[in-house]
Formats: sequence, structure tokens, C-alpha cells
Amino acid sequence: MIRPRLTRRLPLGILALALATVSADALAIFQNGGFEQNSYAGWTLGGGTNPGLSGSQPFTGASVQILPGAAGPAAIVGAISDPRAPGIVLPRTGQHTARLNDEGGGALVTTLRQVDTVTSADIDPTDGLPHIRFAFAPVLDDPNHAPQEQPYFFVSVKNLADNSVLFEQFAYSGQPGVNFQSGSGSWKYLPFQDVDAVLPLSAVGQQIELTVVAADCALGGHGGYVYVDGFGSAQVPPPGGGGGQTEYHPVPALDGHGLALLALLVGLVGWVAARPR
Repeated sequence: MIRPRLTRRLPLGILALALATVSADALAIFQNGGFEQNSYAGWTLGGGTNPGLSGSQPFTGASVQILPGAAGPAAIVGAISDPRAPGIVLPRTGQHTARLNDEGGGALVTTLRQVDTVTSADIDPTDGLPHIRFAFAPVLDDPNHAPQEQPYFFVSVKNLADNSVLFEQFAYSGQPGVNFQSGSGSWKYLPFQDVDAVLPLSAVGQQIELTVVAADCALGGHGGYVYVDGFGSAQVPPPGGGGGQTEYHPVPALDGHGLALLALLVGLVGWVAARPR
């Protein structure tokens, strides 16, 4: 009695193993991209202090200077309200959103980095090209210092194969031409900005580096921080907020290795199912 029941159940077990194996083989880019582990697992936090931006305007990521020091403040937040930026709905997606730096000042800088390899799982079937997608929202005090001394944020995506910049955005608090919204007191913010960086097909197999920087003012008395979420290759879902929002999970396409493995295991399931009992 026991043996026939095990034989009937064996194909389902093999199929489950097949799906689990293929899913692991075809993970999309970025580990813990939605911070749903309620941690910074897979990411590198760093920081130091802000001596002010170098050079003259217009400032870019090349203007960023960070004096060596400990990693700046960072937190994982859930369904909270930000009193300094009432228009930002948290979490942006899933149950958790990352916050880099804080409102406390101290000329502190917090950095977030991850290096990953683009694979065929990151190709969007709508255009046949790899994509890097995520969302960010800076919240910066505006003390009206000189531009090089203001709180700022910086976000970049770079291809390490040729050092080409795939996406970059920099702004200091109150920067002309940036559509900051007014928060409480002297605070200014941007609602979540959804990024869709389209990569050439040649980027498959190459490493990309994602960097986010959030900085207090250089004089130490005013803070600045950035919320980030939804890092991956699938589209970031429309904002809905609330801790009960469906968790964001990219659904990657299978690459050639994954398809071959799936075909092999499905064939094995069929062979086991067809064996005489």
C-alpha cells in the first residue's frame, strides 16, 4: 500500500524541485532589492562626513566629496508617515522601504551600493532589452546655505565594463530647476521618482554598480535623507502605500540554461509517471 502512494506522489515532488531549481537559477538583478528581508542584506552601507561639494555649478556626481568615516545612519521602515514630507506614502512597495541618512544633521553622509551582473532574466519581453528599475524619494532640509554646503542626494547606475553612466541624478536642497515640494518648516522633498534605465543588449553578462548617496549640509546643522525601494528589472508597481500592499516580486524570464533544465526535469516527471505500478 505504501509503495504505490509514494510512486503517485513522486512526479509532483520532482516538479516542485524543478520549479524551485529554475527559479533559483533565473533570479533577476539585485539581491534583496525590495528590502523585504527587513535588512540591508546584499547591500553595502558606507559613509563619512560631508566637506562640501567640489568645483562649481552645475554640480554632478563628480562633485561629491566624502571624508572617510563610519557608515551613516540607515533604517528599514514600514507603513509610517513622514512629518517632514507628508506627500510621501510609505512603504513604496511591499512591506519595507530603505531610508538612508536621517534628519539629525552632523554633516553625515550615508551611501548604499550593490554590484550585480546583468543576465537574460533582466530582459523585458516588451522591447527585448535589459532594464534596471527602482524608485527613490529625497527629503532635504533647506537652510539656504551656499549651494556647495546644502544637503544633497545622488543616485547613479554605472556599467563597470566601460564605466558608462546608465542613469544619474544629483540635486542639492532647493536647487533651481528641480521640482521640490514644500514639506514642514524648511524641509523640501520629491515624491517617489520611478527610474527605468534601459540597457543595451550587450550589457547581458556585464556588471553594473548602483550607488545612492544622502548627505547632511556641510556645516553640520541640517539633515537630508533618501528613501529607496523596488530595485530590480521588473516594473515597480503603482504606489499604493500601506503595510498590506502585495509584496513586489520580479517575475524573470527563463534563460537558456533554465529552459533546458526545466525541459529535462519535466521529461523526468513524465517518465516516472508512465512507469508501470
